[in-house]
Amino acid sequence: MNVPRPESLAERREWDRLPITIPFFVRSRKSNGEKVLEFANARDISAGGVLLVTKRYWETNTQILLEVPIALVNKARLPHSVSVLNATVLWVTPERHYFLLGLRFAKPLIAASAESGSDLSAANPSEDHLPE
Repeated sequence: MNVPRPESLAERREWDRLPITIPFFVRSRKSNGEKVLEFANARDISAGGVLLVTKRYWETNTQILLEVPIALVNKARLPHSVSVLNATVLWVTPERHYFLLGLRFAKPLIAASAESGSDLSAANPSEDHLPE
């Protein structure tokens, strides 16, 4: 007898994940308005989100700004590259000395690349991009 199995998480994903390590500056604000800056690494990435490894615990639903270090952006010289990404923390898993964060991008990378006529550069990060 064939019993239908529930769809796995991987099968429900709209985009494939790429197992690639990418460094990011992670920016946000605490509830008191204090700015937060941390250096973190992605373990994998897709057009819709990223698995991020951080030293800091982040609350779910926290709005964060991810910035690719400018040296990497300039070195790649890709047309329509995106170096500043807005994301939301969906889940947090504590590990020994770090935390794994599941993040969803505010706009999928594919749409952002196709719609963007200008390069969003991390060279001059705008305070306007920081979450409230």
